[in-house]
Order: sequence, then structure tokens, then C-alpha cells
Amino acid sequence: MQFRFVKDLAIALIVILLGVLVVRLVVINRRVAVIPETSIHIQESVTDTLMTRIRTIESSIQDRKMFVFNTRKDPLRQGNIIKDNVDRLKEFEDMVRNTFRLATTAIDEFGNKIAYVEYQDNLYEARVGQVVAGRKILEINDKNIRYSMGGQTYTANLMPRPVLKDEDPYLRAGISGNW
Repeated sequence: MQFRFVKDLAIALIVILLGVLVVRLVVINRRVAVIPETSIHIQESVTDTLMTRIRTIESSIQDRKMFVFNTRKDPLRQGNIIKDNVDRLKEFEDMVRNTFRLATTAIDEFGNKIAYVEYQDNLYEARVGQVVAGRKILEINDKNIRYSMGGQTYTANLMPRPVLKDEDPYLRAGISGNW
């Protein structure tokens, strides 16, 4: 008995809701019907110079919408113009990370020459004929190695890891320089 009552109540609520929605649609349709199809200002004339100016502005707006701005760096970032310690340190770390640097050479117990190469924060152990980061090792000497990449032959000399130079007097004094 209660189930039938709940079912009847649900059906009644749905019918009432549908009736409210129908009334609302009729009211909205009457409001829309009042709006004229054409503008009342259609009879007003526009001078040719004004019309030309309007078309120029509209085409300019369309050109701006269609323009695709591609750049690798954000042009609004002030770091592109003003570089502080953090920016210089990041550039230096990126330069060191992307340098294919011969760290040292060695000879193992069997007399084979080994080159230790630092690249992309990794230290690679390489022997003649091996490929390290896309570069094939051709020759290992005491102070340098020869390798080929992309059909070209290069030489990497033994060198220490670069050190960040304090060129700015403000850096040595511990002052940022941004006021």
C-alpha cells in the first residue's frame, strides 16, 4: 500500500514538473516572438568612409584572431632582460649539463684504454668502438678522444669541470643587484 502511494506521488511530481516546464517554454517563446527579425536601425545610412573604416577594423580584428604567435621564450618574462643570480646559475648549469666533456682517461688491468665522459649529468665509461650519447668513440689518447657524430669527426680534450665565475662585483659582496 505504501509502495503504491510513493509511486503515485512520484508520478504526480513528474507531471507537475512537466507542466511547469511547458508553461516556462511558452513564456520564453512569447518573449522571443516580440523581438523583430530586422533591426530598426537598418534604414539609417552609413557614409562610405565610415563603412570602409568599419571593414578595416573588422579585418584587423580577424587578422589578430588568426595570428599564431610562436616563440620558445616568453616575451613577457623579465628574466629575458634582467638576469639575477638564479638565472645565471641556471644558464651555467644547463651549459655544463649539455657539454660533452672528457673527464679522464685510464687503462684497465688488461691494457685497454678507457675514457670517462660526462654528459647530461651522467658519467659514461667508454672504450674504442662504443657509442656514448649518439657519439661513436674512434680513438682514446692520454689527453683527448676522437669521436664521430653525424658523419663528422670531433676531438674532445681532457678538461676540468667548468667553474662559475664571479664577474659581477655585487655577487662577491652578496648583494643581488635588483633594487
